[in-house]
Amino acid sequence: MRNLTLGDLDIGLRDLLTDRKPNLTLLVCSQVYLPQILIQYAAIEALAPALAGRALADELAEADSLHDGFGGALWDYTEALLHAPDVSEATRAAARRIREALLPRRSLLADSYAEEAAAAKKNRPKLADLEPDLQSLPLPDGKTLHDWATGFVGAGDTIGKLLSARASAEADAQNDGKNNQLRKSTIKLLHRFREAARDEIELHASLPRDLESRVFGLFDELSARRAKRKTGGEEPPKGQGGTG
Repeated sequence: MRNLTLGDLDIGLRDLLTDRKPNLTLLVCSQVYLPQILIQYAAIEALAPALAGRALADELAEADSLHDGFGGALWDYTEALLHAPDVSEATRAAARRIREALLPRRSLLADSYAEEAAAAKKNRPKLADLEPDLQSLPLPDGKTLHDWATGFVGAGDTIGKLLSARASAEADAQNDGKNNQLRKSTIKLLHRFREAARDEIELHASLPRDLESRVFGLFDELSARRAKRKTGGEEPPKGQGGTG
């Protein structure tokens, strides 16, 4: 758990104190550690958004809403053209080219912010190549599918810029000495609690054998994700503060 950020701890502690609390209270040692955990959680929650991994959360959610809205509309429009029986083969071919180039699977709209930003970067030069196809497909109010495609890619670009700004803000916040001390003291507290929980589970056969993972499982998951992202691997789900 040593690699957890304040944002990770914010997520993990909130989960521990809500969804996992029934498992938490099975441990007698929780009576000693729970008051201390509540104090640490309150201190983390009181931090500015950047410090708890929530910088630009509203702005990212708004950009993502535009991205998924334009993307979903583009998918549904091309889907209709591909299935309607009275559409010309030329129009159907244009719809296929657009779909394959910009959004080959609707499930891509559920990708992480980082993945959507990366896709937009790749799709930006494709807009020029697809312009004849996009301009040939009309929309209400005098627009064409080119407008939706441009909105889709533009929102992805905005997500990328916001992610960069958030990373800078959070890096500055995490490096502050006082905040880093809060992070370290919280991790140490969780480590002591976990050691006490292991001793109690080993001593009392009546406790579930998987109780440790029931209580601390999300911290392990967040730590594994943090390590994987450090080596260029998995990105977190959308909207997960400090980890997206």
